[in-house]
Parts: sequence; C-alpha cells; structure tokens
Amino acid sequence: MSQSKDNFLNDVFLTLQEYILKSEKNDFVVKVSSAESLKQRLPGLRPQGASSEEIVDELKTILENSVQTIHPMFLNQLFGGFDEAAWAGEIASTLLNPTMATFEIAPILTVIEKRLVSELLKMMGFERGEGIMVTGGSNSNLVAMLCARTEYSPSIRQTGFGHNRFRVYVSAEAHYSFDKAANITGIGTQNLIQVPSNEKGEMIAEELERIIKADLNEGYTPIMVGATLGTTVMGAFDPLVKIAKICETYKIWLHADAAWGGGALFSHSHKHLLKGLELADSVTFDAHKTLGTPLITSFFLTKHAGILKDTNRGGGAEYLFHEYDNSEWDTGTYSLQCGRRADALKLWLLWRAHGTEGLIKRTEHLLELAQYATKEISSNARFKLIHSHYLNVCFQVHARHDQENINSFTLRIRKELVQEGRALVNYAQRADGTIFFRLVFPNHQTQKSHISELLKIILETANRLDIV
Repeated sequence: MSQSKDNFLNDVFLTLQEYILKSEKNDFVVKVSSAESLKQRLPGLRPQGASSEEIVDELKTILENSVQTIHPMFLNQLFGGFDEAAWAGEIASTLLNPTMATFEIAPILTVIEKRLVSELLKMMGFERGEGIMVTGGSNSNLVAMLCARTEYSPSIRQTGFGHNRFRVYVSAEAHYSFDKAANITGIGTQNLIQVPSNEKGEMIAEELERIIKADLNEGYTPIMVGATLGTTVMGAFDPLVKIAKICETYKIWLHADAAWGGGALFSHSHKHLLKGLELADSVTFDAHKTLGTPLITSFFLTKHAGILKDTNRGGGAEYLFHEYDNSEWDTGTYSLQCGRRADALKLWLLWRAHGTEGLIKRTEHLLELAQYATKEISSNARFKLIHSHYLNVCFQVHARHDQENINSFTLRIRKELVQEGRALVNYAQRADGTIFFRLVFPNHQTQKSHISELLKIILETANRLDIV
C-alpha cells in the first residue's frame, strides 16, 4: 500500500466516523441491489496488492451497499443500533486479538469475562453457578443440551449412547436452534418434541406433563425441557414456575432460552416476566439483543458449578493448558471452542459507561416504544393488531376496499418497503397461515418519532398499492 500506516488508519477511521454520524440522517436503511450488480462493483482478487487509496474507496463501497443496522429504522432482526462504548470494546478486542482459552494470553480480559458472568449469575439467582461466553444463543442452547446429557449420564462423553431413547421438549414456538442441537448431540431431531402452545405463544404446561408421562410409559428417557422466555415471533414467555415443578417431579434438566427475553432482567416494569428464572438449571442470554452491544455477545449460565468442564473438556491439549500461576482461571476446558474471541469487552465497556441503572433506563425506553407502537396501531382502522407483548408487536394492514386477501396485501407492502429501503421490518407466519408484520424493538437509536414515520410509510405504501 502506498500510504503510510498513520495516514491509512486516519482515512479508515474518518470513513467509519462519517458513516456513523450520517446514519441517523440517512433516508435509507438499505439500497437494494441484485447480487450480480454487487459483484460488478467489487474488483477481483489479483496477484498484486491494492493501494491504500483503493482499499479506502472499496471500504466506502462496502458501507454504501450494506444494510445500516445502526439506523433507527432498522427493526428487522432482534438486534440493531449503535453504542460508542460497546464499539470501542469491539475495536479493542479485535486489535488485541487474544484467544480466551487461557489466562496467560488474555489476563485482564479473562477477569472481565468472569466478572460479567458473576454479575449475571447473581441477577438470575445462580450465585454459586458458572458460565461462559459462547458464539451465540444457538450455541448456548446446544451447550445446554450437552450439559443435560452429562447430568443424566457423565460417562456418555466417553462411551456414547447405549441407546437412542432420549427426549427433549420445547414449545412449538421455540427457536430452531434446538432442532440443530438435537442433531449435533446425537439425540436426534425426531426426539425433539414440540409441546403445543396457547394463542399467546406460551407452552402449555399441562400438555408438557401429559407428553412426558406418555413418553415414560413408552420407555423414553426425558433429559431436558427447553423453555423459551421471549419467543422470536410473539415475544411469549413460557410459564417457567409451572414447568420447573414438572421438571423437578420427573428429574429433568430445565433450560431457559432467554436470549431475547433476558433483557427484562434490566427492567423495573417487566422483570416479572422472568419469574421463576432461579428455578432453571441453565439460561441463554444475549446482550447483543436488548442491551445493544455488537454481535456476538452471548452467554451460557448455569447453577451447576463444574458441569461445563465435565461436559466440554477434551484430551490432547497439554500443549496449551499448563500449570502456572493463575492457571485455575483458564476457561478453555469449559468451552466447546479452542480459539474464542474476547467478546466480554464490548459488554464490559457498555455496562461501565451506562451503569446498571442506565441499562435499565435504556431497556425501559425500548418497552415504551413497543407500547407506543401498539397504541398507534390499535387506533388506526387500517391496521389489524395481531399480538403485542414485551418488545414484539405483530400486525397486518387492511386493503381499503377488502378486495384483496389481508395476508397477500401485507406481503406486498413488505416487499415494497424492502425495495424502497427507507425502513426494514420483517414478517412472520403463524401455524394457521396468518401472515403479519413482526415489529421488534431492540434498537436504542429508535425514537417514537421513528415509529410514527414507519407507520406513515406503511400506510402510504398501502394506499399506493391499494386496488380501487
């Protein structure tokens, strides 16, 4: 590269700074392009390296042709927004580039991760437990299934299955990662049983117990129930106290997938949604959802100290794990990974910058946005509110003269919104075939004015597409 390192880094950071500062003023969340046109905008790889000027120009092209997840009108996924302190943690952790396997290579970062784990354990009622950061909520749910398997039979790690008659139970609204976990653990996807949910999307505890009893009579071995606290579509919270009582009766590991709903820990008004969390054996928690850190900032937390090492340790690692001062702080033997990013720094700096009360205030803001959206949608006859709970607001849009099916009309509007790129909101479909907008609120940049603007855009789009 032709520029000096100082000049290049300065140009890079100026480019990133400009992108951040203009995100709120930008009219577009995304400028939609075809894959073919994007391929044309990117130069090919070549034997000779590019100049620093070319790299900076290419960085600008990439930024201009990406979805602006930090934009206040990005409400499509269960993450979004931007926080300066958390971003500083992301930059620093990438620059330091350690592996979190040993204290020796990541000393202060190991202390930071353990401090965060300890604080979250305390908030969940797991003071004597343990935890570790993982590659996402899906990975945390996988670790939970492995721990449940270990708890049932510690020797399975060495011997494998003597039979394949295990059962794991989740609600019909549970995250699809449980299906993947059943595959990876060898339990088998056909042994992942979906328990019926009620109209609110909550697992029906009575149905869970009925199915468990039937499986026991058939010779199956129930080893885990995966309760969901904050489903991805409807924001439903399974009745944890009832489920915990069933799990205690039948000696079953209870895992709470609170990747989305765990944000209620940082809320005065909605913390009751997590009632009974201390009764779970393990919990999934994603700080990159409601707290606003960059992806990925995920935790697996359990009340059973020692279970992670019993589940995840492996042989042949003498080259890495040595006896030395502070070696008891090594986390590599607790993890499925060897190389592991220092994701803790993002949350640590965010938490330090805002404080616990600041994080609560930020979470309450998100909850107020959901309540505001619900009120605005309910007060307009063109909208049909399907469901509203926690940070999820589900609704449809009526065609003006009822000459088009509401499902197809909602889909047409959403497609047009994506093409226009001024806002990004996803849609979902219930088991009965109902299709609706799934409006979610993880983005701390979003204000009530943005919600009003979003609904205005949706109505303008509906009017333009309406059949008269």
